[in-house]
Amino acid sequence: MMDVSDGLLIDAARLGAASGCRIEIALDTLPLSQDLLAQAGGDRAARLDAATAGDDYELLFAAPAEAGAQLLGIADEIGLPLSRIGALSQGSGLALTDAGEPVAPPERLGYEHRR
Repeated sequence: MMDVSDGLLIDAARLGAASGCRIEIALDTLPLSQDLLAQAGGDRAARLDAATAGDDYELLFAAPAEAGAQLLGIADEIGLPLSRIGALSQGSGLALTDAGEPVAPPERLGYEHRR
């Protein structure tokens, strides 16, 4: 589990690298606020912009697929919005899809701290 304050895509890529896995994100499953939808719309460009923006202060975590129903049930019981947005698989790197179509990752995945 980690926060996504630097942007979902860059932090997801970091999670995958730290876990030794490929991370797959389905852009069409990202939860978008009504304000964002009103301002930017809900097309692929808007979803990519949202996925690379920082300061969201949300949490990203991975759990075994077989725990999904139980986790969603607990989240529902306590009123915690929880969204499944992707999966980890064997390999490395970041893979994006939108409505089942492969999408090339953008050049900039999120905020990068200077070293």
